Amino acid sequence: MPGAAFLRGERVTLRTVEEEDLGFIRDNIDDPRVRRPLTSASPTNAETTREHFEEHISEDDTVELAVCVDDGARRFEDAESDGPRDGDILGTVSLFDIEDGHAEIAYWLTPDVHGDGVMTEAARLLVRYAFEELRLHRVRGRALATNEPSKRVLQKCGMREEGVMREAENVNGEYVDMVYFGVLRDEWEAAFE
Repeated sequence: MPGAAFLRGERVTLRTVEEEDLGFIRDNIDDPRVRRPLTSASPTNAETTREHFEEHISEDDTVELAVCVDDGARRFEDAESDGPRDGDILGTVSLFDIEDGHAEIAYWLTPDVHGDGVMTEAARLLVRYAFEELRLHRVRGRALATNEPSKRVLQKCGMREEGVMREAENVNGEYVDMVYFGVLRDEWEAAFE
C-alpha cells in the first residue's frame, strides 16, 4: 500500500518511496530514454535498487520522494488506455546533500509523461518545501548541457545558470558539459509568492 501524500500539487502527489515502487524504478532507470540524460546512472538490478533506496531513506541529508498521479487530478491518458492512473508512480524527485542551508535537487520521470509539465510541478513542490519547511538558503541543480528539458525544469523553479563545467561527463563515449543552476530563498519568494 503506497504511503500517504507528503506534498500535494494540482496534478501530482509526492510521497515516500515504498518497496512496491522499486521494480518500476529499476525498469525506468535501466530504460535508455531515462538513463541517458541523467547526470549519473548505471544499469541496476533489484538488489542494487533496494540498497540505493534503503541507504537514501535512512540518511538525514536526503529527502527522496515518489512522483505520483494525484487522486482527483486530470488523467494523463483517457480511461480506455494503459496510461498512468490516479496514484501511479511516474518518477522520483529528491533533495540531497542537505547541509549548511543548502541542498541539491535531482529527478527523473518515466518517458510516458515527458513534456507534460509533471516534473516542473513536482520539482517546484520540493523546492518550496526546501525553502518553507526546511528553511534552506539555497537550492542547486545540474543538468547535462544536452538535456534541454531538465534545464527548463530548473529554470521554471526560479533557478539561474551559475556556471558550466566543460566536458564533465562521459555519455556513451562523448564528453558533455555539465550546467549548474541555483536559486536563493529570497529569489524564490520574490518569484513564487
